[in-house]
Amino acid sequence: MDRVISDEERIRRAEEILARRRNKIPASNFNNEEIRGIRISKFGKFFLQTITSICIFGIMYFLSQNYSYAMDKIKPVMNDDTDFNKLYGYMNNIFSNIIESNDENNNISNTDNANEQNILEDNVENVSETNEESSQTGNEESNNDSSSELVNIADSNLSNQSEENLDDVSYIKKYANIIKPVNGVVTSWYGSRKATDIVSAYHKGVDIGASVGTPIYSSMDGKVTLVSEIGDYGKHVKITNGEISILYAHCSKIDVKEGDTIVQGQKIAEVGTTGKSTGPHLHIEIMRNDRNVDPAQIINF
Repeated sequence: MDRVISDEERIRRAEEILARRRNKIPASNFNNEEIRGIRISKFGKFFLQTITSICIFGIMYFLSQNYSYAMDKIKPVMNDDTDFNKLYGYMNNIFSNIIESNDENNNISNTDNANEQNILEDNVENVSETNEESSQTGNEESNNDSSSELVNIADSNLSNQSEENLDDVSYIKKYANIIKPVNGVVTSWYGSRKATDIVSAYHKGVDIGASVGTPIYSSMDGKVTLVSEIGDYGKHVKITNGEISILYAHCSKIDVKEGDTIVQGQKIAEVGTTGKSTGPHLHIEIMRNDRNVDPAQIINF
């Protein structure tokens, strides 16, 4: 005799058949006390619900004892009777506002980036056009500026050199009374001249022609700082007083030695033609800190 099947059993079987066709687990399994082949008793279900509730309220209590932004949002809900539908709607509004705020920020950021990109492209185009227009004039101006700077530098150097020489001459005249060291005629002045194998292109002193053996007298007081026979000057002697020095060259004889103290007018050497010389004469140089000056601006020859 066929077993009588209740309406609930027919519905359950129909749902199982439909679930098999759709390859899904039948919804009735969730209503049964069986999960993945494990049957849970009513006591076990009650125990799980109790543990879950304790955990939830434990978390809520912990948050209530610690001030935070989240508690500002949760406390209003906790003060009222628990209504989970209301709680769901409340939290859903919060998360919706957060999502909408993020979307607005992203849209604003994208818009700003697009505007900045457009502005940058416009600036690049304007700069490139300006550079193309000014490249030719810029090159001409830079060349002119470079030439002007070179001319100004040269003029400045010449001006500084002339002022420096003027200062040296003024200093020497102020702090030293220099006399003519030998009687004779000037045969070559200070400055540029025609060069030969013997004569230099630029003369650093003054040449005074005299016969060999003519006495040479010190033009100022000082100390002998050099006596030598080496080089184009032949036999020569240098006397120094502070920043001022006087060199006597091409001598035939030197009567002093290094370290001697000399007084103005004292005989220190005799005229000769030693070294690179075209004839008997005295070559005299006047210097301040090793910078040569024109002796004709100091001594009346």
